[in-house]
Parts: sequence; C-alpha cells; structure tokens
Amino acid sequence: MPSLLVKVQKKMTIFAHQKVRNALEGEYGSVFKGRSMDFDDLRVYVPGDDVKDIDWKATARSGQTLIRRYIAIRKHNIMLVVNTGRSMAATASSGENKRDVTVMTAGVISYIAQKHGDLIALVAGDKSHVQHMPLKGSTPHLERLLKHIDDHISLKSDTSQLSNILDYVARTIRRRMMLIIISDETEFTDDDERLFRRLQAQHEVMFIRIDDSSPGNQEIIDEAIYDVDEELALPQFIRRDVALEKAYQKDKEVRWHKASGVLTHHQITSVDITSEEDVIPQIVLLLERQKHAKRR
Repeated sequence: MPSLLVKVQKKMTIFAHQKVRNALEGEYGSVFKGRSMDFDDLRVYVPGDDVKDIDWKATARSGQTLIRRYIAIRKHNIMLVVNTGRSMAATASSGENKRDVTVMTAGVISYIAQKHGDLIALVAGDKSHVQHMPLKGSTPHLERLLKHIDDHISLKSDTSQLSNILDYVARTIRRRMMLIIISDETEFTDDDERLFRRLQAQHEVMFIRIDDSSPGNQEIIDEAIYDVDEELALPQFIRRDVALEKAYQKDKEVRWHKASGVLTHHQITSVDITSEEDVIPQIVLLLERQKHAKRR
C-alpha cells in the first residue's frame, strides 16, 4: 500500500504557497525559562544556579554576578481525537470520500507537528470501540497513525458516537494535551457539552468538522448513493428535487450554526473542511483562530 504520509507531503508541496509557509515551519517559543540557543535576559545569580550560565563580561561591568537566561523550546503534546464511525465513510460535499478527507486532515496536522518537533497521539473510535495510540514523533508512527484511521473508517464500522470517544479521553488522559477533534456533522448532546467543559478545563481543544454531501449534490448527481446508517438507496426523483435540496441546505446551515454556537460557548476553535484541497487553508485558519482566541 502506498505511503499515506507521502501522499500528504505531496499535497503540502502543491498547496503550501509562500502566503502560508510560515504557519507550517519554525519552532514554538515557551514562556518557561530553560537551556536553549535563544538568549532571553540576565538576572542576578542566586545559590543553586548553574555556574556555566554566569555571564562573566556582564558581571565585570555591573559589579554583581549575573547569569544568562534562555527561552526554552518545548514540545507540544498533540492528540488527534478522530471519529472513525460509519458516518465518516460517507461522501463529502466535494464528492470525495470523507475517509480520504479525514486522513488528509490528520496527515497535514501530523506533518506540521513533526516539523515542529512535537509529539502526536491518537484516540479513534465509534459507538462500541475506542483505541489509543500513545505519543510519538517518528515518521513510522505517523504512518501507522494514518493507516489506523484509513483502515477503521468503513461501512462495516459501528455507528458514530462522538461522546464515547470524548468520554474515553476525559477518563484516561491525565497529561495536558492539545486536542484536535476530527468528526463530521453532529448535533451535540448534553453529554457532549458536559465533556467539552471537562476537556477544555484541562486541555487546549480544537474542532474540525468534515462536511457531509447533500442528497442533491451535483458532483455526484448521476451516481447511486445510499444512507450509510440505514443502508437505503436515495431515489433520483428525491435527489433532483430543487425545493427539497434548498430545504436541506437551510436545515444544514441551522444545525451547523447551532453546533458552532456550542463550540464558541465552550471556547473551542473550529473550522469546516469540505475537500482534500480545502485541508491546508482551513488548518492554517484554525491555527490562526486558536492563536488569537480569547480565553477566560
């Protein structure tokens, strides 16, 4: 099977233009002080400090013993929380398989994280199963992570249930993480909101929605399509009904506006991804929103 990570990197090469390049490279600075190559400032020596940090020239000029302090470069711990339920095997609004869009999304995030020297973990599942791949940063680990997502999103998967995955994270993950949830259209339940509150109190949380196709999607209007949950074919006369398509789009907009309101209320940054080509600009947008998000 061709490397999924190589596929992601090829897409990065095509779409990562100069405008977004700085968002995909570099290191994260930390407010913590520590040993690194980046000088920060000087302070007076106190017993217990490492004598190797003494700045002898500054000490001679000031008449008091001064040590150098540096900006520490710290790794982020990033956890992808991915819905691999049956609904993620449906069709995206672009006409692509949502599984492929999900793998590309997880791959781009993993690639960016690896470039920064970060560690990536995965929690993925459906209504009945949740699996956890621990923090690592190696290329083989990223390939296994993407392959796990690709293998477990299928029409044979159990029903999607986001709360089951979030509950697993809330119960088992104690270390502070940057959680990036990847799921599809959903109407958040009271359990979801309770879990969002709990997770946001401990972690940084972001949400990526993989957009669903509508019944009247012109990209696939001549293809046979099915409801993945009920396994029922949608007849052409329904799919070509213009009034029905408008009603569907209006309802979809209302549902996503309501879901976005829930995420905003819990201070969770979110974006909507419709296709593989949409992945990189939307992830850059997500990171920019997260950077400038206000926190209580």
